[in-house]
Amino acid sequence: MSFTKKVLISMLSGIAAGILISNFVLPNEFVEYYFINQILYTISSLFLILLKMIVLPLIFVSIISGIVSINDVSTLGRLGIKTFSLYVFTTLIAITLALFISSFVSYDSIGVITDSIQKNDIVNNSQQNIILGIFPSNFFSALANGNVIQVLAFAIFIGVASSYVKKDIPLFIDLIDNLNKVFNKMVMIIIQLTPIAVFALLTKTFATEGTEVFVPLIKYFLVVVIVLITHFVLTYSILLRLFSNLNIYSFYSKLKALIIFTFSTSSSNASIPYTLNTVIQKYGVKKSFASFSIPLGATINMDGTAIMQGCAAYFLASYYGINLAFSDMITIILTATIASIGTAGIPSAGIIMLSLILTELGIPLEGITLLLGVDRLLDMIRTSVNVTGDTCITCIVARSEGLLNTKDYNKLDN
Repeated sequence: MSFTKKVLISMLSGIAAGILISNFVLPNEFVEYYFINQILYTISSLFLILLKMIVLPLIFVSIISGIVSINDVSTLGRLGIKTFSLYVFTTLIAITLALFISSFVSYDSIGVITDSIQKNDIVNNSQQNIILGIFPSNFFSALANGNVIQVLAFAIFIGVASSYVKKDIPLFIDLIDNLNKVFNKMVMIIIQLTPIAVFALLTKTFATEGTEVFVPLIKYFLVVVIVLITHFVLTYSILLRLFSNLNIYSFYSKLKALIIFTFSTSSSNASIPYTLNTVIQKYGVKKSFASFSIPLGATINMDGTAIMQGCAAYFLASYYGINLAFSDMITIILTATIASIGTAGIPSAGIIMLSLILTELGIPLEGITLLLGVDRLLDMIRTSVNVTGDTCITCIVARSEGLLNTKDYNKLDN
């Protein structure tokens, strides 16, 4: 049975079990104390503990590895800087668009669960001066206290410094790469526990809160889909028109097979060979540039993931009765953009990185498991958006540098 089916079955089973317990079993002291508050709570909490255990080491190593791996930017000069800048720019647009559209949505379950809210005092203090709050005076203190922004800043600093002396420190580079592989494997192991965690969390939620949870969750799903479609159609069309004047219809008409492939794999990394072949054969991009741009995009360009993180952060803040200030919005934009560099191109990795933003805002991480039931389908959609962004930016930069054959680009598929 596929992972998606397991999560779907767990979600439906958890919802059904929770509703049955709420309507036909409760109030019952034994069930409420032992089954709900002990067994189900322990299972769902263990999943969250594992997430918190891995997320900071993962993002720290992933960002260093990602920056070192794109050291070609310095050798490619203007070409590399242009590509990198556009990837980061589209991510900024994506997360901003997500927050903007989410701000017009009213989630009905404001303040449903507020017991476990523990605002991070360090986050509040750092927001007194956002610039100074980015840099740690003591990295180990920032790591121990879970100050995500400062850990990210230090990781970027190490990555940039390492890229300058990359040839002199092969052992360190190999260590970082190997640690990155180990942590990514740990992520995959934790993700395999998702069906169990989803069942436990949804059973507990619907048993204690009833069916009121349905409406805001459906709203969240629809908001994410709307933002993804808007970014897919509007943002990339505008970028193509402004920066390249390439034919928009030709661009989208050749995406069908690529979207179907990425929708099924839910992995930017797994799609690299197929994406490469598409941009070279169908869009006429020179192989020398495509071989740099597409892997770079799979590493740092996570528009769809950033959209999910922005919508999810806003939804969970409303769900837990937390009002997001303007400084919180800036924190979400910066954290999501920086974290996209370290987000692995593997299924459901974005949900792991979401915990970075929630930790920074002081939003309870248990909200993540509430989203897991619908995240698998959203993951398939946002991966297609990620790869579309890779293709779009590759075509734009290739066009500006004379590395794109316009005849091949404008040639329609049979």
